[in-house]
Amino acid sequence: MKVFQSNLLTYPAYFNHDTAMRPVTKVRILGLRLGFVLLALYWMAIFTGTHMPTVPQMLSGMSDKVKHFGAFFGLATLLCYVTNGDRLGLRFGGILLVCALYGALDELTQSFVPGRSTDLYDWAADVSGTSSAIALYIAGRFFLDRYRGQESDLVG
Repeated sequence: MKVFQSNLLTYPAYFNHDTAMRPVTKVRILGLRLGFVLLALYWMAIFTGTHMPTVPQMLSGMSDKVKHFGAFFGLATLLCYVTNGDRLGLRFGGILLVCALYGALDELTQSFVPGRSTDLYDWAADVSGTSSAIALYIAGRFFLDRYRGQESDLVG
């Protein structure tokens, strides 16, 4: 029986799969992978939404923290989908770092927009959404591999 080790840097990103030839998605638009197109469009939408002086009416009743959590949950999910790598810690740690840095930069640049301000709790919601998406993605991949009958490298 394999023992669960505490160092995530030693776990493969795809359990019992060959990552060298693993495509992110086979669907392409104008020669670009659909996942990358969706990621770019989504990221532009987040940037635009967080730098508007006023909030659209349809979103005005929702908590600002819920919006930040949801936006970064979606961003991290797309990043998990379009990336691959040999090690879980490097792959998902990199996604967490990129999202945390982008969230901090996003909060800082909002101070230049009339009617917007920097809020540390918004950044915390960004990081929480990112962390939740990564955890859910990893758990989903693990259980999907187990359901398909493939033994995972995380437990024996």
